[in-house]
Amino acid sequence: MKSLFISQKKNRFMSFSKGIAVLSLAAAFTLATSASAAPNIDYHIWSLQQPDGSTISSSTLVSGYTSKYFYTASDGGQAFMDPKTGSTTSGSSHPRSEMREQTTSGSNAAWSWNGTNTMTNQAAVTLQGGGSSGATTIGQIFNSTDSIPLAELEYTATPNSKGGNFKILYEEAKGAGTYTDLSTKAALGSKFTYQMSLSGGVATISINGSQVFSKKPSFSGKSFYFKCGDYDQTATSGSVTTTPYTIVELYSVSVVHK
Repeated sequence: MKSLFISQKKNRFMSFSKGIAVLSLAAAFTLATSASAAPNIDYHIWSLQQPDGSTISSSTLVSGYTSKYFYTASDGGQAFMDPKTGSTTSGSSHPRSEMREQTTSGSNAAWSWNGTNTMTNQAAVTLQGGGSSGATTIGQIFNSTDSIPLAELEYTATPNSKGGNFKILYEEAKGAGTYTDLSTKAALGSKFTYQMSLSGGVATISINGSQVFSKKPSFSGKSFYFKCGDYDQTATSGSVTTTPYTIVELYSVSVVHK
């Protein structure tokens, strides 16, 4: 009887242990799948410029590319990290961790200004370098013909002259850009949605569903593309580091051309 009792206890213990193992495996699977859940971004139409001077193709992004500058954050957002110093692209004095729009065939996008062209992103800035002067560009309508931005949407953790956390650089000719401070607020780490559009020859920007900027360029016949990510305006050219200075997260990116 004693041997039977011990055997029954042993069987119950083994069943309990197996149950714990199954639960642990299920929990691990849940954590693994949630940790690797990809943001709602179609990487087929983007390449990535990094502050170490590398450019990552759309096919590599689609295959699940990660780096110190580009990784899935703990909340599931696509993180873009820009260090205080790093390599810069031609015509810029700031390093960047930023995506550049591509066509579905993998070439650089360059679309006409008179169609319907919109980019709608959900984002958050979770780390801001530069102190009170800190500002990072999170989205651009870029003038491909003249190699200058038409419009840059910048985030500032420190409130601007209107008490908001955003400003817009608008530039129709090289060196002739002007800034517009916005009163729209978004605390560091909080999610917001922004849309940048160049449709029917008019550039518009909206934040959280409200239009905050509109301008009709005085030129015509030029080509453009979108950019988004983390292009910090106080980071400078210098030794490439992997110490986080600014981090922007994108939770969804939607581009529409008609």
